[in-house]
Amino acid sequence: MLYKIIADMIVVLHFFWIIFMLLGFSFTIYGFFWKKFFDWWLFRTLHLSGILFVGLLTLLQRFCPLTILENLSRAKYSPDSTYPGSFIVHYIENLVYPDVNQTLLRLGTVLIAIFILVVYIIRPPKKIKKLLKKNH
Repeated sequence: MLYKIIADMIVVLHFFWIIFMLLGFSFTIYGFFWKKFFDWWLFRTLHLSGILFVGLLTLLQRFCPLTILENLSRAKYSPDSTYPGSFIVHYIENLVYPDVNQTLLRLGTVLIAIFILVVYIIRPPKKIKKLLKKNH
């Protein structure tokens, strides 16, 4: 039972990771209208790191470490069970693992990663800009 709970918790964590990635993308677009967002150096740096990691996994056609952990936990709980989760987790899982063409997901992820990187380079947070100026 413990492994089932761990797997369900991983799905919830995975869901929040996806929300963080989508919010970061949305805030980046919104930042062109609300300039203060571009000064959120910690949020932007974490988001950039995360989206580059996700983009790299996508290009290498590798699974997210959270997916691997979830699958390992589910297998330890019951190797032949398809989905023993709760009602809420079932719907979150459908959001985390949508039934969409994988090539389309990969292309979208890579394009978003490139966009976020370019915006970060063009409009770096003030704190990062100051650090770069000190080093030159």
